[in-house]
Amino acid sequence: MMHFALRGTAAAGRRKAAHARSASHPCHFQCHPVHARLDAGVRALRAWPSASAADGPSGLARVEAVLAVLGEFLALPQAAAALRDDATACDRFLTLADAYGSFEQALLALKQSVAQLRAGGRLGDGTMVAASLRARGRAEKELCGLAVAMRHASRHAVLAPVDAADGEVARVVAEAAAATASASESIFLWCAAMPPDVSSVVQTVPSSAWLARLRVVPAAKKAVSLPETAAALERLEERIGELESGSEKVFSSLLQARVSLLNIHNTLYL
Repeated sequence: MMHFALRGTAAAGRRKAAHARSASHPCHFQCHPVHARLDAGVRALRAWPSASAADGPSGLARVEAVLAVLGEFLALPQAAAALRDDATACDRFLTLADAYGSFEQALLALKQSVAQLRAGGRLGDGTMVAASLRARGRAEKELCGLAVAMRHASRHAVLAPVDAADGEVARVVAEAAAATASASESIFLWCAAMPPDVSSVVQTVPSSAWLARLRVVPAAKKAVSLPETAAALERLEERIGELESGSEKVFSSLLQARVSLLNIHNTLYL
C-alpha cells in the first residue's frame, strides 16, 4: 500500500497542473465530440415529453442513450479533473438510482396485479379481482409519488461553478441529471395511467359494495366486453415487460454513472 505515501506535494502539483490545463482551454473542451453529443442528447431528452408518440418505453430508451454518452463523458480526463471536488453530482445520481430501484418494484407489483386480475376474471373469482385492483391502486400511487420526487429533483440542479472549464463540466452533468429526472417524471406518470378499462371483469363480483371504494364504474355503464378486457390485459403484461427491460438498463447506467463519479471524487491523481 506504498502508493498512499504519494499524496504529498508531487501529487498536489500534478492535480493543479491538470486543473490548470482544463481551465485554460474551456472552448476547446466544449468542442469535444462527446461533449457535443451529450449536449444534443440532453436537449432531445428535454423535448421528448411533448412528442405525440411519447410513451414509457421510448422515454426509457432515450434516457438510457443519454446516460450511455454521459458514461463516455465522465471517462474524459478533462471531466474527471473538473468534477473531482463536486460531491453534488454523486448525490444527484444516487437520487435517480434510488428512484429507478423503486420504479422496478412498482412495475413488478403492477405486473403481478394484472396477472391476478386476468386469473380472477377467468375464474370468476371476485375476491381475487378485488385484491388485484387494490394492488394496482397501490402501484399507481407509488408511481405517482416517484413522479413527484423526480419533479423535485429536476428543479434542484443548483450549480456553483469555480471557473469556466469546471463550470461547463458541472453544468452539462447537472443538466443530464435534471433532464433524466424530468423525463422520468413523464415516464412514471405514463405508467401510472396505462392500465386499461377493467369494468367488464368486475362483473364477476357478486357484491358491488367495494366498487365504490375502489372508484370502479360498474360494467353496465360501459361497453367493454370481457374478451376485449382480457386481450388488453395481456397486451399490458407485455408492455410492462418492455418497461422492466428498459428500466433495468437505465438503472444499470445510473449505477455506473454514480460509480464513475465516486471514483473521480476519490481517485488520487498521482
